[in-house]
Amino acid sequence: MLTVLLDYEKKEPLYYQIYKGIRSEIQANHLLPDEKLPSKRTLASHLQVSIITIQSAYDQLVEEGYIRAVPRSGYYVEPTQQLPVISDNNTDVIPIEHETESKKYKISFSTSGVDTKQFPFSTWAKLSRRILSEEQEHLLQAVPPSGLLALRKEIARYLYEFRSIKIFPEQIIVGAGTEYLLALLVQLLGREKCCAVEEPGYKKTRKILMQNGMTVKSVSMEKDGISIKELYESEADIVHVTPSHHFPLGIVMSVNCRASLLNWAMQSSERYIIEDDYDSELRFSGTPIPALYSMDSGNHVIYMNTFTKTLAPSLRISYMILPFTLLKKYQEQLQFYANTVPSFEQYTLASFLRDGYFERHLNRMKKTYRKRKDQILFLIRSHKLASYLKIKGENSGLHFLLETHLGLSEKDLIETAESVGVHINGLSYYYANSDFNIEYPTIVIGYTCLTENQIQTGMQTMLDAWQDRFNKKNDIVKKII
Repeated sequence: MLTVLLDYEKKEPLYYQIYKGIRSEIQANHLLPDEKLPSKRTLASHLQVSIITIQSAYDQLVEEGYIRAVPRSGYYVEPTQQLPVISDNNTDVIPIEHETESKKYKISFSTSGVDTKQFPFSTWAKLSRRILSEEQEHLLQAVPPSGLLALRKEIARYLYEFRSIKIFPEQIIVGAGTEYLLALLVQLLGREKCCAVEEPGYKKTRKILMQNGMTVKSVSMEKDGISIKELYESEADIVHVTPSHHFPLGIVMSVNCRASLLNWAMQSSERYIIEDDYDSELRFSGTPIPALYSMDSGNHVIYMNTFTKTLAPSLRISYMILPFTLLKKYQEQLQFYANTVPSFEQYTLASFLRDGYFERHLNRMKKTYRKRKDQILFLIRSHKLASYLKIKGENSGLHFLLETHLGLSEKDLIETAESVGVHINGLSYYYANSDFNIEYPTIVIGYTCLTENQIQTGMQTMLDAWQDRFNKKNDIVKKII
């Protein structure tokens, strides 16, 4: 007789326990194909349950194809293919949650993230309430594929007033993050194309392009921007650059290099330049650097920017500007994609831009970040190691380079910092190719997420640890001599 052990204390219904028990017997081949099951009355009596409970279990098994009902005969096991056996030992495929830098280290001079404590919560909340009140009938409607026209108009106005970029709102495509827009761009330009990227550069850009099927070639950086000579040699159709503030070297592309880059693009209707203007708003001295897009007269520059660096990483709103040649292609081929940013966030950001809050927020952030940067520079320049350290690219963006002349390798510098709870990245981390040449070990210093106390503690602790390592090394050398 078929026996199923029932647990009356379980919240699970009895019929379901019986169903699972019979199903397990079938899957384990303990009940063979075409074998007759006990009648409902017999099994109900054996298990001390009602006939209705057995009927419900049998109905579920019939529904899923494990058994069949034969009129005036009973229930029979259906012939089924053996299900694959899955091992319970799957610990090797369980995703491991990696420690974040904030957990692993006391202080991190990371280049990622922004100071979210500076986010204008009260203003954003006020605008959000207003949007909920005024835009109720529109909030639940589908967003146009390119983004809300209200937001695109405000972005176009802002770019004209602060970046000298003259565009129509229709050229702007709004998306949830630069990663999404890059993937969309690959489809627009063609996966078969070859894209040149700066070396060193932002690793994620390279990965996104490659994962979307593009061939990617590295082009080295020169003192005034990307190497135009190597760009020609790469035979690339597209090039991705950060002309206003190269990441991570901090180079501002010269006018001559910009002109040469545009001339390269003009030589073929299939060549395009992707201009990533990721932190151009956060320049601390001098006038804003003109965007490459504003110099382009041949419809070859695709401009990209994001509100991630200026507002918050979780506010996944980025945008790109397509030249007219690509805009028509986008409208014909890719407008079936739904927009990836909720209308509520787009309406709120449009109001934030229109009412002047964004400019005021930027000015406040620049003051905050400039103060932190100046504090770090003071700590470096006033330290005993100052004469062995060289600061580069500190006038714009949210990081700078610290070139060292201590006779210590980049690995030594990083390990020494980590030994005292400080996280840093070396410049070599941003190179994709292993044959790079860095004359002196260089550290990339970011400071956006640190308080004044953290900066003071972290920088002082790291420099003191370097000095101890430096002194010990020199003592050993003196003893050998």
